[in-house]
Amino acid sequence: MSKAIGKLLLLNIPFFLISGFLFYSGFTADEKALTDDGYNLRWFFFLMGTGFLVIPLAASFGILIWMIVKRKRITELVATGKQGTAVVLELSDTGVTINDNPRVKLLLEIHIPNYQPYRAQKTVTLPLIYLSQVQTGSTINILADPTQPNDEKRIALLLK
Repeated sequence: MSKAIGKLLLLNIPFFLISGFLFYSGFTADEKALTDDGYNLRWFFFLMGTGFLVIPLAASFGILIWMIVKRKRITELVATGKQGTAVVLELSDTGVTINDNPRVKLLLEIHIPNYQPYRAQKTVTLPLIYLSQVQTGSTINILADPTQPNDEKRIALLLK
């Protein structure tokens, strides 16, 4: 997690530098100077500096919150989930690719020891290296929460 925070801060450094330059320009600009469209140049620099500071920080904060929620969900699934197997009943392409990896929709029949088998759908971005393991009719290892069978976020594929 600290590496991710470090990367987010590193990505924000150019925006911080631009923001600092714009604030400095706002403090040193002549009070009577105007932009081409007639606005006060000092206020223009201050507003632009604020934008270059606040918008990247807000975006980074949103990404950080998303990462924390995702990590918490995975931790809960590892703590409460049960290992089992799933038979791939249906595999369909969604038409979306992320980093050249296809996003696919799976219809799974999940078998967990001491629980009734159930069917669930899961949409997942599948690295091409694992595509041969996830074909219609194949059996894959999974980690799932059988108490919430309709929640696709509570199913994890354990591919090798």
